[in-house]
Amino acid sequence: MHRVSISAPLLFVRTVVIRDWRFLSVTMISCAVAAIVASFQFSVFTSFLRAGAVIPRTAGADFWIVARSVECFDFPDPIREDYGATLARYVPGARFRRVVFGFAPWRSPLGNRGNVAIVGIDDANLPETGFAADQSDLGRLDIHPQAGQLITASIADTSFHLSHVVNNLPTFLGAPYVLVQFDAARRMLRMDPNSTSFLIGNYENGVPAEFEALRARASIRFPEVSLVTSEEFEASSSLYWQKKTGAGAAILLAAVLAALLMIILLANGIARFIQRYHQDLLSLLGHGASEREISSIIILVSVLIASVTSVAALLVTPLTIFVARPLLPWVFFSVGDMWLPLLALLVAACVAILSSRRSVAAFGPEAVFRS
Repeated sequence: MHRVSISAPLLFVRTVVIRDWRFLSVTMISCAVAAIVASFQFSVFTSFLRAGAVIPRTAGADFWIVARSVECFDFPDPIREDYGATLARYVPGARFRRVVFGFAPWRSPLGNRGNVAIVGIDDANLPETGFAADQSDLGRLDIHPQAGQLITASIADTSFHLSHVVNNLPTFLGAPYVLVQFDAARRMLRMDPNSTSFLIGNYENGVPAEFEALRARASIRFPEVSLVTSEEFEASSSLYWQKKTGAGAAILLAAVLAALLMIILLANGIARFIQRYHQDLLSLLGHGASEREISSIIILVSVLIASVTSVAALLVTPLTIFVARPLLPWVFFSVGDMWLPLLALLVAACVAILSSRRSVAAFGPEAVFRS
């Protein structure tokens, strides 16, 4: 009896897959399309959050000193650079770097004009008249690198040459990020010689345990500035763009709706399966199968559809993002972003199995007798 309880459901499902694969493929394809849409939209959402804080994430700082009112890196309020020395006793052992940010006119190597977002930072490892740009922004900057060719452009009426291309500064801003040396950036932005947009600090051995208490004391003594960790500033910058534009919420809503559609499609597919094979399942009961084995068949079909759907989402979503890269250069696929679609698949399978219990319960002795 134990061998029958295991083999009968597997044999039945195997027969359905071989002889009626067209019927199952309709449910699989519809669920896979919904899962791909959900995973694509969720990847866009997480990429939106990452791109909103790309500089705080890549600066490699342990903490930031920002003006009290500043919520986002892209909208700084200048502070005096001597705050580094003033607050040194609250962050003992920290090494400071200065960061400036602002927008400036740009003239490409082809003579086209526009605007760029200048990021100037100490220890940028750039020559005095060199700049770095992200690979995804080269088209917008009219830059087409060729081996051995010196590419020169104008930033704020100052000639700069392309020093190197990076891959960690994608942005959805209308102006591409351009990384230059701190002094050159401050000069082009016409800032006060003693001011900076931010100060960033690094500890040699990581953030000490007493950092929270020390920064609380610093905020009382100097209420005009804030000491924030890198993680806090990243989250604040991402949240700023999400609150101000509403784009992140709209993208997330689309992902959630696609996930809900997948749940409905899977539950409906299982209901159609039970309806299509009603007489066959009754026949199995008439030949000695138990209700548990009927439930096992439905569970196996649900798991099969969910498995094919998850594999399709994992394979097709990166390809979809790659195809959409010219339109959304700041969107990247990460396996870690698949948790929402996979969670929705698990919920969909559970909903389908639970919703089928009433149909399975109807397969009682009286149903077999009537058939």
